[in-house]
Amino acid sequence: MKNFLTLFLLSIFSLYSAQDSIKTATPITKDTKFGLALSGGGAKGFAHLGILKTIDSLGIKIDYITGTSMGGILGGLYAMGYNGEQLKKMVYGMNWKRILSNKIPYNQVNISEKDEYNKYILEFPVINGKPSLPSSYIEGQYMGEVLNTLTFPAKHVNDFSKLQIPVQLTSSDIVNGGLVMQKKGSLALAIRSTLAIPAAFAPVYIDGKLLVDGGLDRNFPVKEVKDMGADYIIGGYTGFRLFTKEEIKNPMKMIYQTHAFHSVQDFNEQKKMSDILVDFVTPLNDYTTKDFRKYREIIKIGEAEAKKHLPEFIALANEQRKLGIIYDHKLIEEEKKPTIRFTYSEDNGTPINNPAEIEAIRSLMGLKEGVYYDAKTINAAIDRVFGVRQYDRVYYTYTDSEQGLIMNIFVKRAAPGNLKLALHYDNEQSVGIILNYTYRDYAEAKFRALATVDISERFKARLQFQKFLDTDYRWWISMEGNISFLKSNDLLLRFSGDNDIENNLFFPNYIYRNIKANTAINYSLHPNTMASFGLEFNAEKLNRSVDKISQTFTDLYSKKVYYHTNLDLYFKFNQNSFNTRYYPTSGNNLQFITKYYFGDQYDLYNLQEIQPQLYDYLNPGTEGYYKPKNLISLTLNENYIVPINKRISVKANAFLGTNFAPQTLGSSEGIPYLFLNQKFNLGGSEYNFDGMNPEFNGFRQKEVPMNSIAKLGLEVQYRIYHRIYLTPSFHYASISDELSPFKSNEKLIGYGLNLGYESILGPININVSRNDALSIWRAYFSIGFKF
Repeated sequence: MKNFLTLFLLSIFSLYSAQDSIKTATPITKDTKFGLALSGGGAKGFAHLGILKTIDSLGIKIDYITGTSMGGILGGLYAMGYNGEQLKKMVYGMNWKRILSNKIPYNQVNISEKDEYNKYILEFPVINGKPSLPSSYIEGQYMGEVLNTLTFPAKHVNDFSKLQIPVQLTSSDIVNGGLVMQKKGSLALAIRSTLAIPAAFAPVYIDGKLLVDGGLDRNFPVKEVKDMGADYIIGGYTGFRLFTKEEIKNPMKMIYQTHAFHSVQDFNEQKKMSDILVDFVTPLNDYTTKDFRKYREIIKIGEAEAKKHLPEFIALANEQRKLGIIYDHKLIEEEKKPTIRFTYSEDNGTPINNPAEIEAIRSLMGLKEGVYYDAKTINAAIDRVFGVRQYDRVYYTYTDSEQGLIMNIFVKRAAPGNLKLALHYDNEQSVGIILNYTYRDYAEAKFRALATVDISERFKARLQFQKFLDTDYRWWISMEGNISFLKSNDLLLRFSGDNDIENNLFFPNYIYRNIKANTAINYSLHPNTMASFGLEFNAEKLNRSVDKISQTFTDLYSKKVYYHTNLDLYFKFNQNSFNTRYYPTSGNNLQFITKYYFGDQYDLYNLQEIQPQLYDYLNPGTEGYYKPKNLISLTLNENYIVPINKRISVKANAFLGTNFAPQTLGSSEGIPYLFLNQKFNLGGSEYNFDGMNPEFNGFRQKEVPMNSIAKLGLEVQYRIYHRIYLTPSFHYASISDELSPFKSNEKLIGYGLNLGYESILGPININVSRNDALSIWRAYFSIGFKF
């Protein structure tokens, strides 16, 4: 009874409040037109969903919509026919980290570019020989893809007054100044222009004008919806407020305040024309425009604030029903017309006049005239063009005609040269700065050249050249040279070396220098799959590295230990569909590598007299060894990741490294001798993309060199919070000095736990692990992108 009485009193209060509010609002007749104006405000604009859901729940008819920035996104999609609840589900389902990044999913990057993708902190375009700042932080390739997908049912509508609800979106001419209302063209592109916050998001060319966020001129477009014909206006404002005297002591807030003056003054004028105004500024005082990850809280506040105006909304809904004004809000129906023609332009609208570039884009897209394509197919085609990384942005619009649709492809060319930088540290090697210069010319010469150097105690460098041979970007030749100076973790080498030193007076480290050069012809079977056939030269050298204190005790040993060169013919097959380079949650990486070794030459620098046990380990003529002839190695490395839910994914790994030798030199009894660069190296906790050296718990990177290895691994990756991952892992391996791992009874079991964080500096990993061979816990720490 008490609950019933409370409900009754609230109903009476709402009725009287509604009657009072409707008296002060614009008089409503059968001819009254109703407008909705939604402001910009970045992530705070999610609060507008509270208004849209209230409008839907009460069946209020809207005749015109205007919007800015986030208000433009929601307003434009609502005008198409999406309802408030659908838009809320969209916001909940969005990958905001990806949308607000400058990256596309790793599995959409062309296989020829994967090795260099997402490995650097900073990238600077090189213009006229000098590094320069990028024009904006986010180009928005993936954001454009999302908008095109959401607006795809309305792709044939080039006049926004023909949508379910006529809509206009604000933008600002960043070159000439002034407000520009987007009324025609591509709805997705109009939405993209209204959210182009200067310096944060790249500006957009429409009809020859360079446009940015309309909030610069009109953040709350009430006058504009009135000009469209609206008599009664509902407004949602999530924009600026002025900071207090104390707050502007913060210099960043002082800069913000200078921009806020105009917007706040304009809001004070615009709100006078609003009949129902939901002002979210004070309730959202603790949130910023960039708090996209807090969308749940912002939406909840928006729903609560809209409820405070419920009497006004109820009164409006009642008046509309009395006058027979009908709410009929439904999603626009897609017209499945064929694409009859393609056009190709630069992003400023200038037609591309290079036939070779047009043919390259056509070949990569793989679309034909006279065929209907859905959004998924179109997006995949656009991704193939963007995936070769010749362009900073690739997007499309449609022009409607009686015969079908004309698809207009736009490309924003990337600067040919880019200077890139990354930092790294791990407790097994060293700290360093990685510098890279990449030059591309895919439109004309169809090549990529790069030079990378790791400036650190453990010096590394790489030169690479790729030259494409066809317009499909399927065939290319490559040439590459690598040099590295790394501390050797070879467990057998250290045991042999230590035992050669009388009384264990000192323990030398060994520096492994490796120089590789190869040339290959490559073929892309799929954007994620390639095959290569090539010739490789390999030179490896071992030197001792003795600390200064130890050198005072002895000077008996030369630094030179071992030198070896050889050649190999190789065939490689690689399929990589990981969705991200680091901490992937789906996809697989399959590597098949076979090599035929020949041309071995070596020098052991008189180790027989100086360190006999080390000589025995490195000398192919040592008693108990035999040297295989015509050695062929085979490597199979499969990593398969299955998502269980949004937080958990399971990774299974199978690795096989084995050898075949039809003939041998000398007796075939004993242990086959393989040079260091012919062995498989077990160990390390981080995934190794080279395919030859499987990670294994409890060992350092490449700590256990073996003639053959068979390994199984199982990992469960759990996303604790946003970009923090906890990954327990279990490894099992069979290792052997024989050519086949299945001829050995030596088994290894390892287990470990990794805590990873995807930071702006690169992945951060803290790993503890152990195995039954060493029976000690090993700790590993690394930060940054690897060479």
